[in-house]
Amino acid sequence: MSLKSNLKSVDPLRRFVKRIKIHREYMYDAWFMSSHLLDGGRASSHEQYRIMLRVHSLEKGMAHRSPRSFGAAKATALTQMLMNSSDETRGSTAYNMGVSVLASWRDFHQERDDRNQSTLDLVELFLSDECEGYSTNFRAGVKAIFDRDPDSWKDLPFADFVATRHSTRRYSGQSVSEHDLGEAVELAMLSPSACNRQMVRLHVIDDPARKRLLYDTLHGTGGVDFDSCRLGVVTYDSRSLEFYGERNQGYLNAGLFAMTLVYALHWKGIGACLLQFGNTVTEERGLIKQLGIPEVERIAVGISFGHLESSDVVPASVRRTVSEVLRRDALGVITS
Repeated sequence: MSLKSNLKSVDPLRRFVKRIKIHREYMYDAWFMSSHLLDGGRASSHEQYRIMLRVHSLEKGMAHRSPRSFGAAKATALTQMLMNSSDETRGSTAYNMGVSVLASWRDFHQERDDRNQSTLDLVELFLSDECEGYSTNFRAGVKAIFDRDPDSWKDLPFADFVATRHSTRRYSGQSVSEHDLGEAVELAMLSPSACNRQMVRLHVIDDPARKRLLYDTLHGTGGVDFDSCRLGVVTYDSRSLEFYGERNQGYLNAGLFAMTLVYALHWKGIGACLLQFGNTVTEERGLIKQLGIPEVERIAVGISFGHLESSDVVPASVRRTVSEVLRRDALGVITS
């Protein structure tokens, strides 16, 4: 038995080394987050997320049950952000969102009072002088949703649809079209996103050498048809995070996106399997570099996908009972 094996057999030493490794991983997380928080880098690298945060804040105010005059400071800050934005940002969805929400905020207040007149004048000047070619087809703000009768939804076979989904590792080899993939991603983009910051990305790796690297690095690829699957990772942009309490927000948003993506693919007859990313910092940063992913992103989960075979054999994956998962607070006492 080697010295390394002998040392691993000493349980107290093994646990000590394990804890040292855990601390090393979390220390890296702390460094990474403090380096890339929304206020931690150059404005040109973060301004689109700043814009989207303020757009969301103004939209929430206009959507209140009893809306009132509000948001002069936020509208002023947003106007100044847009006026000083970089050329890259000026061509982005975030910029269009900002312009559009200011137009909505202006219209909202013109129907109420003039307590924010100085800000309204600033916004109006910006909209008229700098955005003459702005398309009113792009409309941020608020929208009314009608026909919300739950009875009209009861016939949708959602339970059956969810029950037929399973993690798929064997694929037919039929190519997944870019159209089907794009449509699935578009649906996944409707997932909940923290303050609508939309920080999640899907990187699909088709280059054979880089695909092999990803396949060999991810956990859980055993049984996945390498030759017939498409392979990728879901990441989040750390520049979107605003404060330390959001340190895990990116992973949550990536998970929401990934699950909706899997359902969207399933809806189109495309099987998928989410592949755990339980790798070390060294392995993650190596993948980020070699796959050509921006260095400010972190990998949340991998995914393989492909068209379903006509028949398949999959794990039963029996679920726990509802009573084991659902916990109710009954008269102030949490059930166990």
